[in-house]
This record gives sequence, structure tokens and C-alpha cells, in this order.
Amino acid sequence: MTKSILIYAPKIIFDFIFDIIYFLPWWYSKGIVMVFKKAFNFLQAKEEELALLVWFKNITKPMYPEHNWKSLLKSVILRIGQILVRSIIFSFWFLLILLILALYIILPIFVIWQIIYQFI
Repeated sequence: MTKSILIYAPKIIFDFIFDIIYFLPWWYSKGIVMVFKKAFNFLQAKEEELALLVWFKNITKPMYPEHNWKSLLKSVILRIGQILVRSIIFSFWFLLILLILALYIILPIFVIWQIIYQFI
């Protein structure tokens, strides 16, 4: 058991120190790219879930088999309402993702600042 501690202790200490030193470069390089990709994929999924583009594409098509001006007017008004509501929901998700990304960028700086502030 003593031999294994003597063999692995330097490696464990080196890995620990390397992880502490490499944390910030990773956070602001590979980590931020990963978070932005996940945020983009999340927003894409929300757009598909809300089907905003489908509502925009079909805004002037009648919803019912009737093709008179009354059914077209009903369809356009209903679709505009749907687009407004779905846009508000998508805007909420977009702002939430922006907030999370801002926190991701600011968090390490804030933590380091707090650690330095505690030592002063």
C-alpha cells in the first residue's frame, strides 16, 4: 500500500495543480464554445417546438376549406395572435438563455474577485 501511495501521489498532485491552472483557459475557450452550442441547440429546439416559422409561412393561407375573404381574415387574425403569443414565449426563452450565458461568463471572474477580496 505504501508503494502505491508513493507512486501515485506525484501524479495526483500534478493533476490537481494542472486542473486548477487550466480551469480558466478551459472555461473561456472550450467550455464557452460548448455552452454556446448547447444554448443554440436549445433555442433551435424551442423554435421548432413553437413552430414560429411554420406560422409565418402560412399566415395568408386559409385555415378552413372555404376561400372567401371572411375565412381568410379569420385565419390571418388568428395566426397573428398565435405568432404574437409564440414570439413572447420564445423571447422569454431567449432572454433566459442570454442571462445564463452572461452568468457563465461573469461567474469565474466574480468568484476570483471574492477570493481576493477575502484575503485583503
